[in-house]
Amino acid sequence: MTQDAARDSASSPKVSVVLCAYNAFDRIAVAVESIRTQTFRDWELIVVDDGSTDRTGDVLDALAREDSRMRVIHQPNTGLTRALIRGCAEARGEYIARQDADDWSHPERLAEQVAYLDGAPDVGFASSWIQYVGPANEPLDVRESPVDPGEATRRLVQSAAGPPHGSVMMRRELYEAAGGYRAPFYFAQDHDLWLRFAERSRLGYVQKPLYHFRISLAAISSEHRPTQQRFGDLGRLCHSARQRQQSEEPYLQEALELTERVRGNRISESARRNAVIDTAYLVGSWLARKRDRRASNYLWKVIRHRPWDVKAWARLAQCYATSSNAPVGATTFEVTETGSRA
Repeated sequence: MTQDAARDSASSPKVSVVLCAYNAFDRIAVAVESIRTQTFRDWELIVVDDGSTDRTGDVLDALAREDSRMRVIHQPNTGLTRALIRGCAEARGEYIARQDADDWSHPERLAEQVAYLDGAPDVGFASSWIQYVGPANEPLDVRESPVDPGEATRRLVQSAAGPPHGSVMMRRELYEAAGGYRAPFYFAQDHDLWLRFAERSRLGYVQKPLYHFRISLAAISSEHRPTQQRFGDLGRLCHSARQRQQSEEPYLQEALELTERVRGNRISESARRNAVIDTAYLVGSWLARKRDRRASNYLWKVIRHRPWDVKAWARLAQCYATSSNAPVGATTFEVTETGSRA
């Protein structure tokens, strides 16, 4: 080993946190601060500003001046997948942890995931239980996950029941051996990667809620949902082809063509508006089932745009019920590869 290489090795952090941001100036500081306030201190934070046109870059540069462990990469807009490829290529840590710009991590997240991976050499990537929160930080639900890595991996492969993208910590050695993120996958890039991980290792979950996943009113576009689902299908078809020792090239080519179409198509204003209303109904329903009157903020938004929506009226009545404020039923919101953010 050369003297320079030895010095670089000695200064490498245990964990490289990779965060990609696009036009997130109103929330990016929360995500960054959740990493800066981790109890585990041996980390670097690599933030890729993916061509933001708002003040995201300025906010990031100001935060980076306060902490030498944070590096900001400014680049023209390429989309999440290519930004992740860039960020992960810069990672020097033994582990790579993801963090999404919309979300935040519990102060013990890195410590718990590092301890988990250090103690389980057969597990290559780890998540945790997830605390879902609404747009105004309303607690919605906690999603628990299997204790057994074998069961967790089986669900990932057979049912596409994988962890939210930003909640995962992975071994950098595994990331590189599996080939990393693949540019043809504009959406479902995480699920494509997890399936390749599962062919070499196992998925584990820390049995604590360590990641706060924010449901944003503008995060899910109904216009793109069929395309997102097709990307997920292509990831699974690639996995099946590899299992049969066949070429995955036809599916990668289709993914690449889909990516080019997505990048060339702007989402219409009507589609954006419908996405906001759909998500408002989702959040309002979740809160209404818990007898949380904050549900009305979201359900009235739905009713103003869709006064004929009988389900929204029923949920609104439910949240104004005079019974206990305690939850009266479970609400299922499963985030799979088709719900990936971009």
